[in-house]
Order: sequence, then structure tokens, then C-alpha cells
Amino acid sequence: MQKIAIIIPCYNEEKRLKTTSLFYLIENTNVDIYLANDGSKDGTLEVITEFSSNNAERCFVLNFKQNQGKAATLFKAVNLLIEKDSYEYIGYFDADFSTPETEVIRLIAEIQKKETEFLIGSRILLLNSGIKRKYHRHIIGRIIITLINLKFKLGIYDTQCGAKIFSSAILKQCFDKPFNTSWLFDVEIFIRLKKKNLLSKGREIPVYNWKDVDGSKLGWKTAFKILNELYLLNKNY
Repeated sequence: MQKIAIIIPCYNEEKRLKTTSLFYLIENTNVDIYLANDGSKDGTLEVITEFSSNNAERCFVLNFKQNQGKAATLFKAVNLLIEKDSYEYIGYFDADFSTPETEVIRLIAEIQKKETEFLIGSRILLLNSGIKRKYHRHIIGRIIITLINLKFKLGIYDTQCGAKIFSSAILKQCFDKPFNTSWLFDVEIFIRLKKKNLLSKGREIPVYNWKDVDGSKLGWKTAFKILNELYLLNKNY
């Protein structure tokens, strides 16, 4: 039985989902992959079903018929895997592989050392790093994390990088109830862990290669939705 599961939430990813990257993970790791369809309206379900059928021992489809957003999809998927009680670690990564498969493998190798309970990928622009991020997204991200750390003092540089792996024991502590936010659900995870004195159990490590992929749903209009979610975080925590 595999000890690590990776969840990839998929909403209208027919044209962006990189099946070559999925296959690379299957060939070069021993993880199980769960493709979680969030009520897609395009051909995503057909694409992931076909890929899963061709890699049936290691790749599985979780089909949620109603579109509820990434936060709700991950909440349901994580709790289904926790109920299976087959995995020591469960991670999630973005379907567009903005964090490339080679970085995913590096994070998997790090968590297998069992020196920490969870790992957070962090897009820190280091010398000679391969971080390629649109300027407006970088600015939005830095404003958001600054406001978050002023209020909640999480001490995390990058809460929003879509590359994270947790022990199942930790996930039981922060996925115990639905999230109040959609865009900032990652922040809710860390707030919950801090309130339970578990934030120190994890580690933030640099992602050396990362790039914005065309079709990303984050833009200036989304920034206003995020401001509302900051209000919800303040209200609920």
C-alpha cells in the first residue's frame, strides 16, 4: 500500500492539465495520484478518466458533480483519503503544474525523510532561481501575505503556493471542518494549526522552478474578492 497520496483538483482543466507531467510522477515516484474533478463544464472529466483508466493501479478519479471551488473540493477529497486510512502523507498540487513535476518529486523526497510533519513550497526569488511570476500577481501576493502576517503573525513567506504535503495526522487537525474562504483557504489551514500549536511542526522550503501558466484565474478583479476573504478570516478567527 502506498504511503503518500497526491491530490490534484481539476476545474475546466481540459486544455491545461499536463498528462505528461502526471505520467512522469507515476514513472518516477511510488505515490498514488487522485484527480479531483470539481464539476467541470468542459472535457476535463473525460481527459482524467481516460488517463486514470490507462494508469489504473496508481491514478484515481474523484468526481464531484457540483462545482464548489478548490477549497471545497480539497476539503472533500482530503477527508475521503483520511477515511481510507491508507496514507501517511497527503499532498496537493495545481493541475497546471506551475510547480513542475521535478519540484513535486523533490518535495516528496523531503517529506519521506520524516523530519517534519508538513512541507510548504515557497516561491522565493533567489539568485539563479527559475521563478517566473507575473509582476501584478507578485504584488497582489505580497500585499496579501503582509496583511495576513500583520494580523495572524504566521511567519510564512508564501502561503499561496499550490505545492504542499501534510502528514495525515496534521490534516485531521486542520481539515476537521469546512473552510470559510475559497481563495485564502491555505491561510485558514495555517491559522488553525497555529491555534492548536502545530504550526511549528512544518517547514517552508524554496521551490526553485515555478511559472505562471496561461489561463490562471487570479487577476486584479480577484484581489477584491480576496479583500472580502481577509475580512472573513478576521471575523472567524
